[in-house]
Amino acid sequence: MEEKKLHIIKQVGLMYLKHGIRNVTMDDVATEFGVSKKTLYQYFNDKQDLVSQVIAYFMEDPELNVHNPNPGNAIDDMFHIRHKVAYIMKMYNNNIEMELKRTYPILYQKVRETKFKRIYENTFENLKKGINEGLYRSDLEPTVVAKLLVGRTLYTLNPDYGIFEDYEINSLAFFDVILDYHMHAICTAQGIEYYKKRIN
Repeated sequence: MEEKKLHIIKQVGLMYLKHGIRNVTMDDVATEFGVSKKTLYQYFNDKQDLVSQVIAYFMEDPELNVHNPNPGNAIDDMFHIRHKVAYIMKMYNNNIEMELKRTYPILYQKVRETKFKRIYENTFENLKKGINEGLYRSDLEPTVVAKLLVGRTLYTLNPDYGIFEDYEINSLAFFDVILDYHMHAICTAQGIEYYKKRIN
C-alpha cells in the first residue's frame, strides 16, 4: 500500500476513535492532511470506502493480534491476551461499533463475524493446548467452552443489552475478574497453582 494512503488510514482511524465516524467528514480529512478532496478521492471512492478501509486495516493491525510471539504454556498465552486487551482498551471506543451498526450495517456484520471467528479459534486452540499440558481439565469440551466465551464477549459484554455499563466493560480490573472466573472454571490443580503464581 502506498505510504501516503497508509498514513491517512492510520490517522483517520485515530480521528474516528476521538470524534466518532459520523463527525469526521471528507472535508475534515482533507483539511487534516492538507490535501484537496480531489486528491483524497484518488485514494478512496467515498466516505464509505474510507471507513471500510480504515476498519479493515485496524482489524489486521499486528498490535491487536493476540498470538503470543514468545509462547510459553497455555496460561502464559492467556496473560499475553490480557496484555493485548490492556492495549486495546486504551484506544477502543465502543461508540464506533454502534455507529457502524446504524450507518454501515454490512461492515458492522463483517466486524462481528471476524470477532466471532477470532475469539472462537483463539479460545479453542488455547483450550486444546492447556488440556495437553495438563493445566486445563481433561473433561472440558473445547468447542462448547469456546462458543460460551464468544457468547459472553459478543452478548453479555455488549452495552446494548444493559448487563454491564461502559465504564465496567472498559476496565482492565473488570477483565481480570472475568479472567479469574474463566481460569478457575477450566484449570486443574496444577493449572491453578501456576495461574496464581502469574497473578502474584
